[in-house]
Amino acid sequence: MFTISELERYTNLENGLYLSILGQVFDVTKGEKHYGSGGSYHAFTGRDASLAFITGEFDEQGLTDDISSLSMQQVKALNDWVQFYKTNYIYKGKLYGRYYNQNGSPTAEFYKIQEKLLLLKKEKALEEAQNRMFPPCNVEWNLDIGTVFWCTERSGGIDRDWVGVPRMFFETTQGSSRCTCVKLDSKEYEENKARFKEYDGCNKYATKCILRMNKT
Repeated sequence: MFTISELERYTNLENGLYLSILGQVFDVTKGEKHYGSGGSYHAFTGRDASLAFITGEFDEQGLTDDISSLSMQQVKALNDWVQFYKTNYIYKGKLYGRYYNQNGSPTAEFYKIQEKLLLLKKEKALEEAQNRMFPPCNVEWNLDIGTVFWCTERSGGIDRDWVGVPRMFFETTQGSSRCTCVKLDSKEYEENKARFKEYDGCNKYATKCILRMNKT
């Protein structure tokens, strides 16, 4: 366990170059070129400046371990940095403060981060499941004819044993939509029929649809 004042000593080659990210302390001395005096990331040493890993702001307000202003996607990006340090540098311990208490147990702030990461993971799993049910169309814009949507057995980068037909898929009630390939005789399509709309001027059963430009 490190206290804030103890960690502050590790900003030079004599003692070592240490930094903390989300309360986990790493020895980054072997990265002297980046973390040593005059290096681009020297400001990270001797403290927990988790917020700055995302914002890139190296003033006193930015060099803080308070990440409450970050979105879930940004928290995920920060957690990726933690994994980077675990892989490339030496883990030395924990910092007593915002994320760990005096005996090294996680604090409420630590669990808030884990909840955000878990929620993001669940959202991603739901999104992937939805994309498997209704894969994105291939899309191409052509100056002469307009936007072309078409479906194949690999459109959207998702392998399957059916092709499907292009449809507008409304993901939310706010009116935003995307082109998806749907299997018209599938249970998934029947259960979500109200969320789909045919493209104007396109054959109902065609695997390719062209939205032609209005030429004035």
